[in-house]
Amino acid sequence: MRSVELRVVDGRAYVEVESYAPLTSHDPVFAGELAAAVIDASDDDRVKAIVLRASGPDFAPTAPTDLPSAAEVPTAWHRAFAASNAAYQATCFAKKVVIAEVAGACHGAGSALLLCADLAVASDDAEFGSPFLDVPESNFVLAALTIRLNRAKSWLLRGSTFDAATAVRIGLVNRVVPASELPAEVARMTDPVLRMPLDGVTMSKMLQQAVYDAHGVGREFDLADHYAIHRSAVGSGLTEEGE
Repeated sequence: MRSVELRVVDGRAYVEVESYAPLTSHDPVFAGELAAAVIDASDDDRVKAIVLRASGPDFAPTAPTDLPSAAEVPTAWHRAFAASNAAYQATCFAKKVVIAEVAGACHGAGSALLLCADLAVASDDAEFGSPFLDVPESNFVLAALTIRLNRAKSWLLRGSTFDAATAVRIGLVNRVVPASELPAEVARMTDPVLRMPLDGVTMSKMLQQAVYDAHGVGREFDLADHYAIHRSAVGSGLTEEGE
């Protein structure tokens, strides 16, 4: 049974999992299914928006991190988590608009994936842990572009956890609503995208990716192997604090 479900409804592709915690645990099967679903949706001409959704109570609860050995990083780990067609880069550089629908806890890879999305809606009880604690493939440049450099440095160095009110104030998410209203808010946010011609959606994403290229987002992804080798050698050593 697949752990990642993909369905297309009225121009939106819903990528649905129980939670994104297996990505934090570096489950290669889950990572491969997630990347394949995002790529399939990105290549589908019926689709203009891709929604990342968790069916469980938490988008990405805290999960143990299975760090790779130094020998595994350039081979199996790289293919599953750091390659150009792996989940993070497939999401970041998708040809369609990607929106994260975040309920509850969002830690580890959930926050790393959130940074790769174009838009985000969160429940009012959501919390956002630092992806840099456990996920060496997290992209610091995306964090700096999204929430400003000083906040990104705090997230990296102090392991800050943001509540929903803080997340929307600093720009980590676009909207905060009660959990019961998440699907409706996602539909409202993507309605303008669905009214755009497909070429317009693609062109908008190309313009956005030009900014990513200018700021070195791709180069930061390329350093994931280096970070993973270092993390496997020294462990985490970071502790969570407030903002």
